[in-house]
Amino acid sequence: MMRTEHLPRFQHRAYHAFAAAACLCAALFSVLYAQDSLPGIGAIPLLPTVVIASVLGLPLLRYIRARFGKQTRSLRARTAFWLLPLGAFLALPPIAIDLLHPFPRDTHVVLPRSLLFYPAIAMVAEVVFHLVPLAAAAALSAQRRPRVLLVLPAVLTEPLFQAAFSGGLTIQAILVFGNVTLISAAQVWLFLRLGFAAMIGLRLAFYLFWHVIWGTLRLPLLF
Repeated sequence: MMRTEHLPRFQHRAYHAFAAAACLCAALFSVLYAQDSLPGIGAIPLLPTVVIASVLGLPLLRYIRARFGKQTRSLRARTAFWLLPLGAFLALPPIAIDLLHPFPRDTHVVLPRSLLFYPAIAMVAEVVFHLVPLAAAAALSAQRRPRVLLVLPAVLTEPLFQAAFSGGLTIQAILVFGNVTLISAAQVWLFLRLGFAAMIGLRLAFYLFWHVIWGTLRLPLLF
Protein backbone atom coordinates (compact mmCIF):
# COMPACT_ATOMS: atom_id res chain seq x y z
CA MET A 1 0.00 0.00 0.00
CA MET A 2 1.25 3.47 -0.85
CA ARG A 3 1.66 5.82 2.10
CA THR A 4 -0.83 8.65 2.21
CA GLU A 5 0.91 11.02 4.61
CA HIS A 6 0.60 14.65 3.61
CA LEU A 7 3.42 17.08 3.18
CA PRO A 8 4.24 19.03 6.35
CA ARG A 9 2.63 22.45 6.43
CA PHE A 10 6.03 24.08 6.04
CA GLN A 11 6.58 22.21 2.79
CA HIS A 12 3.19 23.41 1.53
CA ARG A 13 3.96 27.01 2.41
CA ALA A 14 7.51 26.85 1.05
CA TYR A 15 6.44 25.38 -2.27
CA HIS A 16 3.57 27.84 -2.71
CA ALA A 17 5.87 30.75 -1.81
CA PHE A 18 8.52 29.77 -4.36
CA ALA A 19 5.89 29.03 -7.02
CA ALA A 20 4.14 32.36 -6.46
CA ALA A 21 7.44 34.25 -6.57
CA ALA A 22 8.45 32.44 -9.78
CA CYS A 23 5.14 33.23 -11.48
CA LEU A 24 5.33 36.88 -10.42
CA CYS A 25 8.89 37.20 -11.73
CA ALA A 26 7.87 35.53 -15.01
CA ALA A 27 4.89 37.87 -15.39
CA LEU A 28 7.00 40.97 -14.77
CA PHE A 29 9.73 39.73 -17.10
CA SER A 30 7.19 39.03 -19.84
CA VAL A 31 5.83 42.56 -19.55
CA LEU A 32 9.11 44.44 -19.14
CA TYR A 33 11.55 42.37 -21.21
CA ALA A 34 9.58 40.45 -23.82
CA GLN A 35 11.98 38.51 -26.08
CA ASP A 36 11.77 35.89 -28.80
CA SER A 37 14.50 33.65 -27.37
CA LEU A 38 15.81 32.95 -23.88
CA PRO A 39 18.56 30.63 -22.52
CA GLY A 40 17.24 27.14 -21.91
CA ILE A 41 13.74 27.60 -23.34
CA GLY A 42 14.32 29.28 -26.69
CA ALA A 43 11.11 30.71 -28.14
CA ILE A 44 8.84 29.00 -25.59
CA PRO A 45 6.87 31.70 -23.69
CA LEU A 46 8.28 32.14 -20.20
CA LEU A 47 5.11 32.85 -18.21
CA PRO A 48 3.00 29.85 -19.35
CA THR A 49 6.03 27.60 -18.88
CA VAL A 50 6.52 28.74 -15.29
CA VAL A 51 2.81 28.52 -14.46
CA ILE A 52 2.49 24.98 -15.86
CA ALA A 53 5.60 23.82 -14.01
CA SER A 54 4.37 25.39 -10.76
CA VAL A 55 0.98 23.70 -11.03
CA LEU A 56 2.43 20.30 -11.87
CA GLY A 57 5.15 20.44 -9.24
CA LEU A 58 2.99 20.15 -6.13
CA PRO A 59 1.26 16.85 -7.00
CA LEU A 60 4.65 15.46 -8.04
CA LEU A 61 6.07 16.55 -4.70
CA ARG A 62 3.14 14.94 -2.87
CA TYR A 63 3.62 11.70 -4.75
CA ILE A 64 7.36 11.53 -4.08
CA ARG A 65 6.78 12.09 -0.37
CA ALA A 66 3.98 9.53 -0.28
CA ARG A 67 6.33 6.94 -1.75
CA PHE A 68 9.57 7.82 0.01
CA GLY A 69 8.31 9.47 3.18
CA LYS A 70 9.13 12.94 4.47
CA GLN A 71 12.63 14.32 4.67
CA THR A 72 14.76 13.33 7.65
CA ARG A 73 15.19 16.90 8.95
CA SER A 74 13.60 20.31 8.58
CA LEU A 75 15.22 23.31 6.90
CA ARG A 76 16.05 25.91 9.51
CA ALA A 77 17.32 29.45 9.16
CA ARG A 78 20.84 28.52 10.25
CA THR A 79 20.99 25.73 7.68
CA ALA A 80 19.47 27.91 4.95
CA PHE A 81 22.23 30.48 5.53
CA TRP A 82 24.85 27.99 4.37
CA LEU A 83 23.16 27.58 1.00
CA LEU A 84 24.59 30.95 -0.05
CA PRO A 85 28.31 30.12 0.43
CA LEU A 86 27.69 26.64 -0.98
CA GLY A 87 26.17 28.21 -4.08
CA ALA A 88 29.19 30.52 -4.36
CA PHE A 89 31.56 27.55 -4.05
CA LEU A 90 29.72 25.58 -6.75
CA ALA A 91 29.89 28.62 -9.05
CA LEU A 92 33.70 28.68 -8.96
CA PRO A 93 34.25 25.74 -11.40
CA PRO A 94 32.06 27.15 -14.21
CA ILE A 95 33.68 30.56 -13.74
CA ALA A 96 37.09 28.91 -14.12
CA ILE A 97 35.86 27.07 -17.22
CA ASP A 98 34.56 30.33 -18.65
CA LEU A 99 37.92 32.00 -18.10
CA LEU A 100 39.82 29.15 -19.77
CA HIS A 101 37.30 28.27 -22.49
CA PRO A 102 34.82 31.15 -22.72
CA PHE A 103 31.16 30.39 -23.23
CA PRO A 104 29.22 32.38 -25.85
CA ARG A 105 28.58 36.03 -25.10
CA ASP A 106 24.83 35.49 -24.74
CA THR A 107 25.11 32.58 -22.28
CA HIS A 108 23.58 34.65 -19.48
CA VAL A 109 20.62 36.96 -19.10
CA VAL A 110 22.28 40.05 -17.64
CA LEU A 111 21.21 42.62 -15.08
CA PRO A 112 18.58 43.88 -14.46
CA ARG A 113 16.63 41.24 -16.41
CA SER A 114 18.43 38.39 -14.63
CA LEU A 115 16.80 39.35 -11.31
CA LEU A 116 13.44 38.32 -12.77
CA PHE A 117 14.41 35.60 -15.22
CA TYR A 118 16.43 33.28 -13.00
CA PRO A 119 14.00 33.05 -10.05
CA ALA A 120 11.31 32.20 -12.63
CA ILE A 121 13.28 29.59 -14.55
CA ALA A 122 14.54 27.98 -11.32
CA MET A 123 11.04 26.63 -10.65
CA VAL A 124 10.85 25.11 -14.14
CA ALA A 125 14.29 23.54 -13.73
CA GLU A 126 13.44 21.91 -10.39
CA VAL A 127 10.18 20.45 -11.66
CA VAL A 128 11.56 19.19 -14.98
CA PHE A 129 15.02 18.03 -13.91
CA HIS A 130 14.33 16.76 -10.39
CA LEU A 131 10.69 16.28 -9.44
CA VAL A 132 9.66 14.55 -12.70
CA PRO A 133 12.50 11.98 -12.70
CA LEU A 134 12.14 11.40 -8.94
CA ALA A 135 8.40 10.78 -9.35
CA ALA A 136 9.05 8.45 -12.30
CA ALA A 137 11.64 6.51 -10.31
CA ALA A 138 9.24 6.26 -7.36
CA ALA A 139 6.49 4.93 -9.62
CA LEU A 140 8.71 2.30 -11.23
CA SER A 141 10.35 1.06 -8.04
CA ALA A 142 9.04 -1.24 -5.34
CA GLN A 143 11.51 0.30 -2.91
CA ARG A 144 10.24 2.63 -0.22
CA ARG A 145 13.63 4.22 0.26
CA PRO A 146 15.41 6.56 -2.18
CA ARG A 147 18.43 4.32 -2.88
CA VAL A 148 21.37 5.64 -4.91
CA LEU A 149 20.40 3.85 -8.12
CA LEU A 150 16.84 5.06 -7.69
CA VAL A 151 17.76 8.75 -7.53
CA LEU A 152 20.52 8.54 -10.15
CA PRO A 153 18.16 9.54 -13.03
CA ALA A 154 17.22 12.69 -11.10
CA VAL A 155 20.90 13.51 -10.62
CA LEU A 156 21.80 12.96 -14.29
CA THR A 157 18.79 14.47 -16.10
CA GLU A 158 20.05 18.04 -16.04
CA PRO A 159 23.70 17.21 -16.89
CA LEU A 160 22.52 15.11 -19.84
CA PHE A 161 20.26 17.95 -20.99
CA GLN A 162 23.21 20.34 -20.84
CA ALA A 163 25.39 17.84 -22.72
CA ALA A 164 22.80 17.46 -25.48
CA PHE A 165 23.10 21.18 -26.28
CA SER A 166 26.84 21.54 -25.66
CA GLY A 167 27.81 21.32 -29.33
CA GLY A 168 29.92 18.16 -29.15
CA LEU A 169 32.36 16.26 -26.97
CA THR A 170 34.78 19.01 -26.03
CA ILE A 171 36.84 19.64 -22.90
CA GLN A 172 34.45 22.42 -22.00
CA ALA A 173 31.43 20.11 -22.38
CA ILE A 174 33.04 17.41 -20.22
CA LEU A 175 33.89 19.90 -17.47
CA VAL A 176 30.38 21.36 -17.55
CA PHE A 177 28.86 17.87 -17.34
CA GLY A 178 30.92 17.12 -14.23
CA ASN A 179 30.07 20.44 -12.60
CA VAL A 180 26.34 20.20 -13.29
CA THR A 181 26.32 16.60 -12.03
CA LEU A 182 27.91 17.74 -8.76
CA ILE A 183 25.37 20.53 -8.30
CA SER A 184 22.47 18.24 -9.17
CA ALA A 185 23.67 15.57 -6.73
CA ALA A 186 23.94 18.15 -3.96
CA GLN A 187 20.41 19.37 -4.71
CA VAL A 188 18.89 15.88 -4.68
CA TRP A 189 20.65 15.12 -1.40
CA LEU A 190 19.31 18.35 0.10
CA PHE A 191 15.82 17.52 -1.15
CA LEU A 192 15.82 14.09 0.46
CA ARG A 193 17.23 15.48 3.72
CA LEU A 194 15.65 18.92 4.02
CA GLY A 195 12.91 19.22 1.40
CA PHE A 196 12.07 21.29 -1.67
CA ALA A 197 13.00 24.66 -0.16
CA ALA A 198 16.61 23.56 0.37
CA MET A 199 16.85 22.14 -3.14
CA ILE A 200 15.61 25.23 -4.96
CA GLY A 201 17.41 27.46 -2.47
CA LEU A 202 20.75 26.02 -3.55
CA ARG A 203 19.86 26.55 -7.21
CA LEU A 204 18.96 30.17 -6.55
CA ALA A 205 22.21 30.70 -4.63
CA PHE A 206 24.19 29.19 -7.52
CA TYR A 207 22.25 31.27 -10.05
CA LEU A 208 23.04 34.42 -8.05
CA PHE A 209 26.79 33.95 -8.31
CA TRP A 210 27.05 32.23 -11.71
CA HIS A 211 24.35 33.90 -13.78
CA VAL A 212 23.60 37.22 -12.07
CA ILE A 213 26.97 38.37 -10.70
CA TRP A 214 29.43 36.59 -13.00
CA GLY A 215 27.09 36.90 -15.96
CA THR A 216 27.46 40.66 -15.69
CA LEU A 217 31.16 40.82 -14.79
CA ARG A 218 32.29 38.52 -17.61
CA LEU A 219 31.19 40.82 -20.44
CA PRO A 220 33.85 43.52 -19.97
CA LEU A 221 36.42 40.91 -18.92
CA LEU A 222 36.03 38.43 -21.77
CA PHE A 223 34.49 40.44 -24.64
